[in-house]
Amino acid sequence: MSLLRHVALNQTIILSDLTKIDDRLRRRMISLGFYEGCSVRVKRRAIFSGPLTIEQVDHQQIIAIRRSDAEKIGVIVP
Repeated sequence: MSLLRHVALNQTIILSDLTKIDDRLRRRMISLGFYEGCSVRVKRRAIFSGPLTIEQVDHQQIIAIRRSDAEKIGVIVP
Protein backbone atom coordinates (compact mmCIF):
# COMPACT_ATOMS: atom_id res chain seq x y z
CA MET A 1 0.00 0.00 0.00
CA SER A 2 1.22 3.46 -0.92
CA LEU A 3 0.14 6.95 0.10
CA LEU A 4 -1.83 9.36 -2.09
CA ARG A 5 0.80 12.07 -1.70
CA HIS A 6 3.48 9.95 -3.41
CA VAL A 7 1.51 8.96 -6.52
CA ALA A 8 2.63 10.22 -9.93
CA LEU A 9 0.45 12.65 -11.89
CA ASN A 10 -2.31 11.17 -14.10
CA GLN A 11 -1.76 7.65 -12.75
CA THR A 12 -4.99 5.79 -11.99
CA ILE A 13 -5.05 4.36 -8.47
CA ILE A 14 -7.58 2.84 -6.08
CA LEU A 15 -8.37 4.41 -2.71
CA SER A 16 -7.86 1.78 -0.02
CA ASP A 17 -7.69 3.44 3.41
CA LEU A 18 -9.59 6.54 4.54
CA THR A 19 -9.60 5.68 8.25
CA LYS A 20 -6.60 7.82 9.22
CA ILE A 21 -8.00 11.15 8.01
CA ASP A 22 -10.29 13.46 9.95
CA ASP A 23 -13.87 12.16 10.23
CA ARG A 24 -15.38 15.33 8.75
CA LEU A 25 -13.12 15.13 5.69
CA ARG A 26 -13.82 11.41 5.27
CA ARG A 27 -17.59 11.98 5.32
CA ARG A 28 -17.26 14.84 2.84
CA MET A 29 -15.13 12.76 0.48
CA ILE A 30 -17.61 9.86 0.63
CA SER A 31 -20.54 12.18 -0.10
CA LEU A 32 -18.69 13.47 -3.18
CA GLY A 33 -18.02 9.93 -4.46
CA PHE A 34 -14.50 9.35 -3.12
CA TYR A 35 -14.89 6.09 -1.18
CA GLU A 36 -12.63 3.11 -0.50
CA GLY A 37 -12.36 0.99 -3.63
CA CYS A 38 -13.03 3.76 -6.17
CA SER A 39 -10.56 4.74 -8.89
CA VAL A 40 -8.99 8.19 -8.69
CA ARG A 41 -6.31 10.13 -10.53
CA VAL A 42 -4.03 12.94 -9.28
CA LYS A 43 -4.55 15.78 -11.75
CA ARG A 44 -2.42 18.61 -10.31
CA ARG A 45 0.03 19.43 -7.53
CA ALA A 46 0.19 23.03 -6.36
CA ILE A 47 3.62 24.53 -5.74
CA PHE A 48 5.10 25.27 -2.31
CA SER A 49 3.42 22.29 -0.59
CA GLY A 50 -0.02 23.36 -1.75
CA PRO A 51 -3.02 21.07 -2.24
CA LEU A 52 -3.43 18.13 -4.60
CA THR A 53 -6.26 18.08 -7.10
CA ILE A 54 -7.72 14.59 -7.48
CA GLU A 55 -10.37 13.32 -9.88
CA GLN A 56 -12.80 10.46 -9.34
CA VAL A 57 -12.47 8.53 -12.60
CA ASP A 58 -16.03 7.18 -12.97
CA HIS A 59 -17.94 10.42 -12.32
CA GLN A 60 -15.27 13.04 -13.22
CA GLN A 61 -15.76 14.69 -9.80
CA ILE A 62 -12.69 16.82 -8.94
CA ILE A 63 -11.66 18.02 -5.47
CA ALA A 64 -8.54 19.53 -3.91
CA ILE A 65 -7.15 18.24 -0.62
CA ARG A 66 -4.27 19.35 1.57
CA ARG A 67 -0.99 17.48 1.26
CA SER A 68 -1.08 16.74 4.98
CA ASP A 69 -4.37 14.90 4.42
CA ALA A 70 -3.03 13.17 1.31
CA GLU A 71 -0.21 11.84 3.51
CA LYS A 72 -2.83 9.90 5.52
CA ILE A 73 -4.80 8.36 2.62
CA GLY A 74 -3.75 4.86 1.59
CA VAL A 75 -3.94 3.82 -2.07
CA ILE A 76 -3.30 0.74 -4.17
CA VAL A 77 -1.31 1.21 -7.36
CA PRO A 78 -2.47 -1.45 -9.88
